[in-house]
Formats: sequence, C-alpha cells, structure tokens
Amino acid sequence: MQTELRAKRLESEKNQEKNKTLEKATNRDTHIRWLHLKQNPYLIRELNKQRKTAKQRQITNNIYRVWATHSLLLLLLLQPPLHFAQIQHQSRYSMTSPDSNNVAEFSRRLATFSLNVYNKLITQKPNQNIIFSPFSIQTCAAMARLGAVGETAAQLDRGLGLISNNEAQIAESFHHVLTAYENSSILHIANKIYIMTGFELKDEFSSLISKQFLSAVEPVDFAKNVEAASKINSWVEQRTNNLIKDLVPPSALDKDSRLVLINAIHFKGNWVHQFPERDTRNEPFHLNDADSIEVPMMNLKKRFRYANLGDLDATALELPYKDSDLSMLIVLPNSKTGLSQLEEKLRSTPLSQITGALYSTDVIVKLPKFKSEFEVELSETFKQLGMTQLFSNEADFSNMLQSPEELKVSKIIHKAFIDVNEKGTEAAAATGIPAVGFKTTSTSRTKNLFKNKYSFTLKSVASLKLCWSLVFFGIFFWL
Repeated sequence: MQTELRAKRLESEKNQEKNKTLEKATNRDTHIRWLHLKQNPYLIRELNKQRKTAKQRQITNNIYRVWATHSLLLLLLLQPPLHFAQIQHQSRYSMTSPDSNNVAEFSRRLATFSLNVYNKLITQKPNQNIIFSPFSIQTCAAMARLGAVGETAAQLDRGLGLISNNEAQIAESFHHVLTAYENSSILHIANKIYIMTGFELKDEFSSLISKQFLSAVEPVDFAKNVEAASKINSWVEQRTNNLIKDLVPPSALDKDSRLVLINAIHFKGNWVHQFPERDTRNEPFHLNDADSIEVPMMNLKKRFRYANLGDLDATALELPYKDSDLSMLIVLPNSKTGLSQLEEKLRSTPLSQITGALYSTDVIVKLPKFKSEFEVELSETFKQLGMTQLFSNEADFSNMLQSPEELKVSKIIHKAFIDVNEKGTEAAAATGIPAVGFKTTSTSRTKNLFKNKYSFTLKSVASLKLCWSLVFFGIFFWL
C-alpha cells in the first residue's frame, strides 16, 4: 500500500515539473512572438482584424430583422439641419429668430395634420396603396389661408394645425422651411399662383406670398380653360421631373375662375447604404394570413437606426439618404394583419416618440421594390376635418383680391408618385386649389371684422433631433 502511494507521489512531482517547464517555454514563446509583432506592424493589424472578426461573431445574435413582407407604412421625413434652428432671419413679418421650439412645434403640428388626413383617406379609399405629401397639401392650403378672414380663417387654422392665427407668423413659419431647402440638390419645393387676367392681388397678400412663400404670380385667361390648364400643368411637370402630369383638368377652370394656387415637390435621393441589385429576388408579400403574392424584394444587411415599438406592437427602421437630412422611416406591424391596430395607436402617438426610440444596430432588411402613384380630390377630407366654410357661399377670402368679388374654393386636387429601388427613392407631389368668384347678397353673410384670438403656446422640446417634418406619407398593401 505504501509502495503505491510513493509511486503516485513521484508521478505527481514529475507532472508538476513538466508543467513548470512547459509554462516557461510558453512564456518564452509569447515573449518572442510579442517582440516579433512589435517589429512587424502588418502582423499587429492582422491580429487586430482577427479579434474584430471574433467579436462580430459574438454579437451575431444581436442582429435584428426588419422584413417588410406585409402591409407597412412609409414616411419620408425631413429633419431640420442644425443651422435651420440657428438662422437669424428678420423681416417686418418676423416672429423672432426661428428657435428650436418654433421648429419643433411646426413639425409636430404637421405630423398631426398628416395623420388626420391619412386617417380620412384610408376610410375613403380602403385597401388601396396611399401615397401623399402632407407638406404639399398644407403649404398650398396655407397660402389660401393668408387671404382668408373670420370663421373661414379660423377653420383653416384649426384644421391645418397652423402654428399661429396671425398671417405674418404663419407665412414666416413656412418661409423657414422653404429657404432652408431653396438650394437643395435633392429636394425641390415650388409655389405659384395663377390669377385671372384683369384681376390683381391685394398688396399685403401679394407681399406675403412672394416674399415668404417664394411664389411667383402669373396672369392667365381661365375662360380659355384648355390653354390655361396646359400652362399650369406644364409648370407642374417641370417642377416634378415630369412625374406629376395633368394635375388640373380643363373642367376645373372656367370664366368664373379667379385664382389657382399650386405647390409642387420633387425629391430624388440615393440611399447611404444601397441595396445590391444581385440580391433582389421575387419573394412572398403577405396580403393577409392566408394570401400572398410574389414581388421583387430587396435585401441588405447593414447598421441602421432601429426600434422595437412594444406599445405599438411594431418595429421601426430609418433608411437615410446620402448628402441629406432626409430619411425614410418604415413602421412595420409585427402581425401580418396588424395594420389597422397600428393605425389606431398612431393617432395618439407623437412622431417624436417613434424617432426618439431609434438606436443604431445591425439589421437584416427586406424591402419591396416598387412604384406607386395616387390621386385624390380632398374637399371631402377637409370638410371632415372641420374646414367647411371655404367651399361654401359663406367663404370669406376678402384679403386676396383688390376687387370686392367674393371667392370660394371649388376643389383641392392632389397627386403623388413614389419609386423605391435599390439605389434610392424618387418621389413627387403637387397640390392645386382653384378659387372661383360668386355673387352674394349683402344679407347672406355677415362679415367678421375682427381677427380670431385664441391662446397659443409653444411647447419646448428637449432635443432638436426630435424635430421632423413629414414630406411624404404612404401606406402599402401592395400594387
């Protein structure tokens, strides 16, 4: 028994001595390798590269997926650049310098207006792809608002969600956006007013329109409706890279037409991270739990700003554009049939809550490649949003024309187009508002000779990064 114990002890001592020898050799080899690396920068770079690759393998499980393989919302967002909130622009109409609070409030109100219009359109045109430009609609209607008085003006202030009930302040708020992108290479915004030959705008209205909305004014004979429509539509085509055609039909114009207010927007931007064309292939797009169709699906794995929106039961993904402060925000319901619930929740969810939740992470993206266009007459939508008087004989646009003739809006026409592909996005939209003259008796309407006065408070925003403006808004079931 003692012999066996002695043998085990001797074997253990030998193993310990062997381990010490091996440890010394390892330390010596490590020291030699370190000296060798120190003298060879190339090997150091290779070693660091191997370590980085190993680290990336470790975080593979943190890569998120955003597969837009069922109904989704697309929002083309404009985030005001830093200098936008620091412009010291003064004029006799100026509120003050456009601080970040003003910018944030303008953006918040535009987002609210966007969702209000969207909620009306989805009930008017169910199960259709909808693409529209809230900014185009609001800008064009805001130009009409500058010539409105009394209850007509008050309804437009509330319905459009304008930043003030003062004409000069309204004009100034739009002026900041228009001038910030006046020289942009990828986003072009243009306004114009066509006026019946022989009529003239009031001086104050004309000044606000030209100086603040950067709008030209051109006379045209609306009695020659085909020629007048052709002239208007040619201008719109030029400003939208020929994507918006025949905005104003000849039937919308006649001898009683006095004004047509126009806004046109064109955007063409390339992705910061473009989708490889070789990876685009036909894949299922789910219409519901049971049905699907094959569509060209783009695929990409990159680092993007992403958010898991638990309260909305959805995910959000921001796809930025090169050399721009614009980006596309995709909001995707987690369920194939969850779009209607998402729409309902969005009514009480500020856009800033979504953009504020975004953070940078690795994402595998699947996004349909598609083109879509949309056309709508918005008078019913405006009425549902409480803006009724501008279409009736009660309308009061007495601050527009020098002549005492009464005016009312006959219709609000809007067209939009979007093309999403591997390289980027091209989108365009235009809004037209014809105003017609009409005769009324002196007792049919009582003039309001006072300005609407209601309290207005600017809410402070913690970060300028929460200030976004919706340029385009879309819902896609598929084409």
